[in-house]
Amino acid sequence: MRKQSHRNSVLTLTRLLVVSWMIVGCSLVACSLITERKARYAEPTLRGETQADGLLPLPEFTACGSTVHPTLPGKWKAVALMQDFLLNSLMFANLTYDQSAQAFRFILADRYGLELDLLVTQDGKLYFLEGGGDMPSSCTYIAAHSPFTMPARDWLNVGSVCVGEAAILEKNQLWWKAPSGAGANWFWFNVDNRLPFRQMFYADPQSPAPIYEFFTFNYFPSFEAVGTTNLPQILQMCQASSETPQPFDAFDINDIDSLVKSNDYPTSDPDTIALIQTWIPGLSECSSLGSLPPPWPNQVQGAVFMTAVSFTPNPFPTRVYYDWNQKAQNTSLYYNPATSIDYVQVALLTGDTGYIRIEDSQGGISMCEQALPGPQVPNWNEVDGCECRMQIAPGSILNPSTVPTKILWCPTDLSAFQVFWTWYSDEGDPVVFMQSNSNPTAGTGLNLADYYGWSPGSVAPPGTFDIPAACQGKPKIPVPQACYNCHSPRN
Repeated sequence: MRKQSHRNSVLTLTRLLVVSWMIVGCSLVACSLITERKARYAEPTLRGETQADGLLPLPEFTACGSTVHPTLPGKWKAVALMQDFLLNSLMFANLTYDQSAQAFRFILADRYGLELDLLVTQDGKLYFLEGGGDMPSSCTYIAAHSPFTMPARDWLNVGSVCVGEAAILEKNQLWWKAPSGAGANWFWFNVDNRLPFRQMFYADPQSPAPIYEFFTFNYFPSFEAVGTTNLPQILQMCQASSETPQPFDAFDINDIDSLVKSNDYPTSDPDTIALIQTWIPGLSECSSLGSLPPPWPNQVQGAVFMTAVSFTPNPFPTRVYYDWNQKAQNTSLYYNPATSIDYVQVALLTGDTGYIRIEDSQGGISMCEQALPGPQVPNWNEVDGCECRMQIAPGSILNPSTVPTKILWCPTDLSAFQVFWTWYSDEGDPVVFMQSNSNPTAGTGLNLADYYGWSPGSVAPPGTFDIPAACQGKPKIPVPQACYNCHSPRN
């Protein structure tokens, strides 16, 4: 529990969820990376080797080995790294599920001293556990109708689609998209054991829901089936404690600011950091919030999978060419020619403006609009006020590379409840880029970039940054002012 009191601990989580419920989003296409597309999968290596033609191989899916929904074990344990829709603090969770006990325990911790231990039952009762460790020493019945539920053994809903297999952090994953409202949530399952590795939610769920659905982007560095759990014993202790919920004012809807500004927040707490490190080895604090990776190189080529929160499109194999010497960026997303007469969507950012166009396989342009900002500045993460929230050691599950990875939180547009979560190596190589609260009905709703190749010094082929005649003379469509937090002209 947080050092002040367990009541404030629950208040922290409750307000965190309430703030998230109010979020609305905008499209990654409008404000961030857009790229180029083909179909070829290469084992991800961020400083990838180029082909004979100077191009990085683009990522490609192989067919799903099975399109049957992964069904989770009847008993499992997992740990999670969870990134919030808005707030700048990472949350970490230790999860235990037991279908036979009809109970689910989740212990939450953050780097500031929150340690919150809750048990929810299949019939919706919520219990607060105290004492820490594997077996808590006491239990308080606090709600007959919990805002959190037990997870289902099938995390996918009707209409979910497996789009293919491709690696994430050098482990091959099944990529599933699940329809949700006007958009899609995404789930990644390890090919070898069909257990969860990552998930992405584009909007907060309607409560009640499992705890992890209240966060936008989650990783599960450890997820395993177990033979037994102690949830039956814990539940027996809880059921003996009280037959009616106890008065507990922590569920009052109060302003989170009073807790955030309290005297031990946001000071890091060594005890909970040590606890988190036992759950996820390799995590450590950044040397400072301003410990950012190097700026983008003046010239670079990237190979990316771009994923949308719209349900219709599958991830786009994409190529980015960036040249700050010319103040230009070309991001091309390739369609599957077997399913679309269109071939590529190109975002051309040049000078202080940008164009988006659709081309067919013969180079014909069916649409072009001047609706984008100029290219991002090389030190965009500094300009946008990004903060380093955690560091991951090399050679670990969440960082198989040979150099440390930093997790950055960027307050892109807090007034619109939008933030970036992006991971970068200490050498400046991007790993993943995610924008919270993207709008699935705005363009293609792009909000996620997974990097498979990064080649600093790569020079774009001639004509890459030329403005086609079909784009010239188009009226300029205003873009959100928040885009200029990262893109030129600087706001």
